[in-house]
Amino acid sequence: MEHRSQLLSRLSRCRPEQLVPGMFLEAALTSVAARAPAEVAERARREITQGERLVENYRYPVAWMLGILDALGQDVEARGGSYGEAIYLTGRDAGMAYVRSAVGRMRALVASASGVHRTLEGIPSAASVAVNFGEHSYRRLSPSSGELVFKQDLIGLGWNAGMVIASTSAALSMGPDVLKFEAVAIDEDASSFLLRISW
Repeated sequence: MEHRSQLLSRLSRCRPEQLVPGMFLEAALTSVAARAPAEVAERARREITQGERLVENYRYPVAWMLGILDALGQDVEARGGSYGEAIYLTGRDAGMAYVRSAVGRMRALVASASGVHRTLEGIPSAASVAVNFGEHSYRRLSPSSGELVFKQDLIGLGWNAGMVIASTSAALSMGPDVLKFEAVAIDEDASSFLLRISW
């Protein structure tokens, strides 16, 4: 999926004004707490430098999120697991949390009446509302496949793939294995990538 060197490369390019919603950070912290020992969860929480309670709709530096993901990835890798898979699973957890949120429930209601293509077509605009960096687009490839293009998205390939697949599947009440995907990095640090989805 992706490697630590790629995440660290993205982290080195982060600027303080590049922000993500508190919901993303809270979902990442919850995922770390569920997947790692308590000391790792505490180390991840320390990435939030202000030490304050996160607010779902406030915006916070994306660097904090990457620090949280790195803490989990390092722990999983040290225990013999996959760094990239850990980040992907954290994205899946965030996708499920998003569908349970007020905004996510509204999107799920619209998605259930719209079908897969229309749901995926809405992801670029949702991404532009959620984060203030990167470019996102979607194109249909066939009646049962499409491709999301992420350019310079600092969160990266693994987390975004998990978020998209989980939130789309949940919004459309699909089983966990109905959506198939291929993620292809198109730059060295996996901030630009293609996410090809079929069903």
